[in-house]
Amino acid sequence: MGGAKNCPETPRQKMIGMMYLVLTAMLALNVSAAILNGYTQVDDSLHATIETTVAQNTAAYKRFAAALEQNPEKTQQWYDKAMEVKAKSQEMFEYIQKFKDDMVNMSGGAVDKETKTVIETNASVRQINKADDTNNPERYGINDGHATELKNKIIEYSSFLKELADDDNFDASIDATFDVSSGKNAEGHSVSWEESIFKEMPLCAVITVLTKIQNDVRNFEGKTVNLLYQGTDAGDIRVNKLSAYVIPSSD
Repeated sequence: MGGAKNCPETPRQKMIGMMYLVLTAMLALNVSAAILNGYTQVDDSLHATIETTVAQNTAAYKRFAAALEQNPEKTQQWYDKAMEVKAKSQEMFEYIQKFKDDMVNMSGGAVDKETKTVIETNASVRQINKADDTNNPERYGINDGHATELKNKIIEYSSFLKELADDDNFDASIDATFDVSSGKNAEGHSVSWEESIFKEMPLCAVITVLTKIQNDVRNFEGKTVNLLYQGTDAGDIRVNKLSAYVIPSSD
C-alpha cells in the first residue's frame, strides 16, 4: 500500500496546529481573555475542518460501494475492512464528544447562542459558559480517571489503524498524531499526558485539544480508507499507452 506521503496535511490543518501551539505557549504567560477567545476560534476552525473531512470520507465510502458492486470478488475483503474503520472511528468520535459534553456540563453547561440562556451542552452547542474554569477539567479528567481511559482508547484506536494499514510510513504518521506519551506543563517540566492536557488547564483549552483529536480521528479515518481502496487495485496491470510493432517470423 502507499504510505502516509500520499495523504499529507492540508495547509489549513497545518495552520490550525500552529495556532494551537502559539496559544498554548501564550497561555503559560497567563494572557487570559484574548487567549481564551483564541482557543474558541481554533475550536471553530477545527469543527469546520471536521465537516469538510466528513464530506470527503463519505465520498470515499461511496466510491468503495460502487467498486464493490462492480467487482465484489476483488473488493469485498477491503470493503469489509473499510466498514470496520468507519464503525471504530464513529465510536471514537462519539466517545470524545460525550467526554466534552460531560466535562462542560460539570462546569456549568453552555450558552445557547440564540436565547443566551445556560443549557446542558450537546454536539451542536459549543459556546461554553465557564471557559476559564480550571478546576472541573482536572477533576473530571485526572481525579475521576477519565483522562487515562481516554488515553487507552486513543492507543487502542491507533493500534487498530496500524494493524489494518500495515505500512511503516503510515504507522509513523499515526504514532506522531496520536502521541500520548509524557508531555510538559506550563513550567516546561515533564509530566504525564493526562496532566499535560487536564491539570490546571482552562476548560476551553481542554475542549480544543479534544476537538483536535476528533479532527485527527476523521482525518485518519479517511486516510486509512483510501489506503484500503488502493488494495482493491493490487495486482492490476494498468495500460495507459498502446504501441504497434511488426514482429517478423522466421524459421
